Amino acid sequence: MIVVTGASGTIGGELLRLLAARGVPARALSRDPPAGEPLPGIEWRTADLADREGLPGALEGAGRLFLLTGNSADMVGLQKNAIRAALDAGVRHVVKLSALGATDHSKSVIGLWHFNVERALRESGLGWTILRPHHFMQNLLDELVFHRASARVRSAAGEGKIPFIDTRDIAEVAAEILVREGPTGEILTLTGPEAISYRDATAVLAEVLGRPLEYESQTIDEAWTRRRAAGQPPWLAAAQLAIAEYQRAGGPTERVTDTVERVTGKPARTLRDFAVDHREALAALG
Repeated sequence: MIVVTGASGTIGGELLRLLAARGVPARALSRDPPAGEPLPGIEWRTADLADREGLPGALEGAGRLFLLTGNSADMVGLQKNAIRAALDAGVRHVVKLSALGATDHSKSVIGLWHFNVERALRESGLGWTILRPHHFMQNLLDELVFHRASARVRSAAGEGKIPFIDTRDIAEVAAEILVREGPTGEILTLTGPEAISYRDATAVLAEVLGRPLEYESQTIDEAWTRRRAAGQPPWLAAAQLAIAEYQRAGGPTERVTDTVERVTGKPARTLRDFAVDHREALAALG
């Protein structure tokens, strides 16, 4: 039995679809399980990672756990609760979705938080695999990035080259690792097949959508003002802009890996693949 947290989200939902297609039973945890026809072999259970007493029961009988939560102010506590519960429930292998740049000296609080949880997992005695994906292609569906009404893609990353990754590829890597026998004890960096700038990405979107689009390279101050005006909490805006500064500087953030193809046997999706598959969603923005 595989237990999936963050099951209602983009990556968790795709992972469940992949497991169901392979005939692998899984238990999906959510504070608010969705209505509708369930996937074959997928059991939904109401659970809250903040409930330290109830979590071991939600993990009962599971051998493997996919650990994912949103980037929230209580992320570290929630994920550490899940690790403790996994240990109590006899889980053998935890696959944690982390983030590129998860270190103890990251300028982004998101990187610091993920490193904190990674360390707890490595020291827990559980078998583990850590996935560190790069910038999601799906971030381009955020109106803070692609504002279709003004025909603009806006970023503080400047001309920095980024190996964007499709979240579907992240889910495929997770599925492949979860169905294997035994933990790997590896930290895997996941990227797309090429490093491109936001300006390059804008050109791809314009071609696929068949309309002119403009790339607006914003300063950190401009991006901060825009994100705060949109209602982003200060800590999240600061964390994302710290990541943008790393991307603007280039260097290590430009590195492309072959991990997706090595694990899944299939090449990682290109940004053009993503844009074609999400043409309707991109066209509906704004």
